[in-house]
Amino acid sequence: MDDFYQQLSQLKQINKKLKQDMSERDLLEEKLRSSENKVRAIFEAMTDIVLIIHAEKNELSNVEIIPTKYINSHNSDIDLIGETVEYFFQEQLQSTWLEQVNQALKLVQTIHYDYSLLVENHEYWFSASISPIGETQVVWVARDISERKRAEEALQESELRERKKSQELETTLAKLKLTQARLLLSEKMASLGSLVAGIAHEINNPTTFIYGNIEIAEGYSKDLLYLITLYQKHYPQPAIEISKQTNDIDLDFIIKDFPNLLDSMNQGVSRITQIVQSLKDFSHLDEATCKRVDIHAGLDNTVLLLQHRINQIPHRTKIHIVKEYTQLPKIECYPKKLNQVFMNLLSNAIDALEEAIAKNNILDPQIRIVTETSDDKAVIRIADNGIGINQDVKERLFDPFFTTKEVGKGTGMGLAVSYQIIVDNHQGELQYVSEVGKGTEFIISIPLCLSL
Repeated sequence: MDDFYQQLSQLKQINKKLKQDMSERDLLEEKLRSSENKVRAIFEAMTDIVLIIHAEKNELSNVEIIPTKYINSHNSDIDLIGETVEYFFQEQLQSTWLEQVNQALKLVQTIHYDYSLLVENHEYWFSASISPIGETQVVWVARDISERKRAEEALQESELRERKKSQELETTLAKLKLTQARLLLSEKMASLGSLVAGIAHEINNPTTFIYGNIEIAEGYSKDLLYLITLYQKHYPQPAIEISKQTNDIDLDFIIKDFPNLLDSMNQGVSRITQIVQSLKDFSHLDEATCKRVDIHAGLDNTVLLLQHRINQIPHRTKIHIVKEYTQLPKIECYPKKLNQVFMNLLSNAIDALEEAIAKNNILDPQIRIVTETSDDKAVIRIADNGIGINQDVKERLFDPFFTTKEVGKGTGMGLAVSYQIIVDNHQGELQYVSEVGKGTEFIISIPLCLSL
């Protein structure tokens, strides 16, 4: 009987212990449910995609939370378990996704990756963090950044529009400045043209008289020299006074040199005539007439007008002009404007050579002018072996009002106006190649016939 009561007591204790364990288990289960609800509430509040991906099986081994708007069917989280990654990603992205997973596992660290998905014809952008779990699984947490992406794209588009507007404004401003400069230059050239035309006319009148009188003087001199020859022939022994005067004035030298003197005067008058003609050519630089001309004549006239700067002067050697002209047909152009370009480029070449000479960097200053044809275009090359152009200057070379010359020595409009004349007026190109210390070559390329 005692054994019975002892066993009954033990059973009661066991029963009590079981009740106590059941109570504790119920409490733990309640805590677990509460914890799970809290975690799920947190995940749901996050609205992030959280996936557990098994790399070797290429499938989802667990789905913590995934908003239904990001999948093409409203399956439950449990239904997605076991699906491969192809279920979520377009074919072209699948290999990239797996590369990211394998990279995270290989490096044993979190990988960050931005990607987009097309869900029911709507594009979503995500920023994912891929962290390894053990050796074969990763947790993939992706946040929807579509709004941010759209905002970034809108900002980029806005910046692009504003940048384009700014560039258009800068271009418009540059054109306005260039137009203003050309108007000012046109007014100056018009005034200068009137002055030059007047001067050329005034020089031409006395030159005509001199030229006409030289012809008469040549005739007189021939008659007088012939008469002296007759006197010497028929009166070989003149009076002592005549002999003395003959020796004093060196009559033999006069007889020999006088024709040369008249010939030199003729050359001088011819040169004056050429200069006057060149002045006339440059007296109407704003002429709008398009005509067919020989550009070699324009180049030669320009060189002639700059002869005073080309020839040798004190403390500076002569600049040699090398002309390599190819036979060209007459070219349809605005000759006065083209001559202005030649003047600007040749003047700049002389400036570069003078600077090189001043620095003792050159022994044989030279300007080479080459003409040729290429694909129905006339090409004019004007090259010097002067100081060259450095990189900072190259970037602004054709900008209006930009000059490297001292104040009062340059307006900064020469190359800007030249560029507009060649490109806008002649449908051509104005380019250059330059190397510091070796020189610069400008290349003008214009059509043989303009499309008006």
